[in-house]
Amino acid sequence: MDRNHVKLYDKGPVLRVETTINDPVQFKVLRVKDGHRQWCPVRKTVADLYRFYQVGRASNQRYLDALAAAGDYRQGVIALDRLAVPAATGNDNTPASNPIDNKDLVVFRAVLAGEHLIIGFRNTHIQARLWPRPPTDPVEAKRRCAYVPRRLSTLRGHGLIAKVPRHRLYRVTPYGQRVMSAAIAIYDHDFPTAYAA
Repeated sequence: MDRNHVKLYDKGPVLRVETTINDPVQFKVLRVKDGHRQWCPVRKTVADLYRFYQVGRASNQRYLDALAAAGDYRQGVIALDRLAVPAATGNDNTPASNPIDNKDLVVFRAVLAGEHLIIGFRNTHIQARLWPRPPTDPVEAKRRCAYVPRRLSTLRGHGLIAKVPRHRLYRVTPYGQRVMSAAIAIYDHDFPTAYAA
């Protein structure tokens, strides 16, 4: 994610994951400023070292959880049936999703991209992954800007992603890691095998 990275090393029998933070201003730290506690950008100082530890540890844990969900998708397969029916969230109903439809799978792949494990993702991040080229006209830009929030709202209604408190960011939930990884694995591996016979 920009100049911040999640790395994985294979040191013999040990699998080591680390988060390297070269651009700390993307993260916030709670600091007393002018007599008030407020969220400020993280600085490259020893005073904010504990925040580096918190961010790095959380990023490493999300990465390892994502790896664990990608390997064994049996629990995710069981949960796929829930996506096929509308979900009631408060006063609203979240529409059903088709986890094997290519439109949904493209969004799943965009949301599960590894660079989102460090701080999460925004509407613009998902737009950049769904449409690598910039829009050709204002109508197309407006259509894209309206499409992504609808898709994120559906994912959030089904519990696949969650909003990061006090930020305009989303993160994939552990449940979402299992379900979306299972849908992608079935589409990529099981379907071609089944239809090849």
